[in-house]
Amino acid sequence: MADLEGIAEPLDGRVARRQRNVDAVIDVVLELFAEESLFPTIEQAATRSGLSLRSLYRYFADPGELLEATIKRSREQGVEFSRLHAIGQGPLAQRIDEFAAMRLRMYDAIGAVYRATVANAARHPRISNELARNRNELRHQFEAQFVRELAERKPADRDVVLSAGDLLTQLDSIDYLRRHRQLSVAETQSVLVSTLRSLL
Repeated sequence: MADLEGIAEPLDGRVARRQRNVDAVIDVVLELFAEESLFPTIEQAATRSGLSLRSLYRYFADPGELLEATIKRSREQGVEFSRLHAIGQGPLAQRIDEFAAMRLRMYDAIGAVYRATVANAARHPRISNELARNRNELRHQFEAQFVRELAERKPADRDVVLSAGDLLTQLDSIDYLRRHRQLSVAETQSVLVSTLRSLL
């Protein structure tokens, strides 16, 4: 495919074209992730997006950089699904219900990308760092939602409860329940809610 990008085109037009092409390639990688193709190549992305390999290598130095850009886009989109109304406020039962429902919404929205992130973390240090940051943010969110209950515990017991609750509600655990145990959304929410009630 001829690579005509940037030929006789104003700077603003080139920038806009570049952004459209980058967005198109990222959309393609998101589609591949959803199809359980967790290690997409630059060649696959070029073929499906209709862009030339030359263009893709101008946008992304290597497959790792393309994966990082896709994961970053998904993370930005996932912020919307991770919001909690009045975090840490309200009756415990309500906060548990809202927290479990929110994590399931997150999983439905970005579960495929999360699996790809985990799969690629060992091969790409920056993706590994992104994965660690995401997991830490999820832990902090759990801690903020249940700060009152955690504060009532002795330090050692608090750490155990925080770690257990964090483990239960990480996307890895939800993925296990949804995909490997083949629980429905309602069944998974019941597991999360019942366990959190016992724990907290």
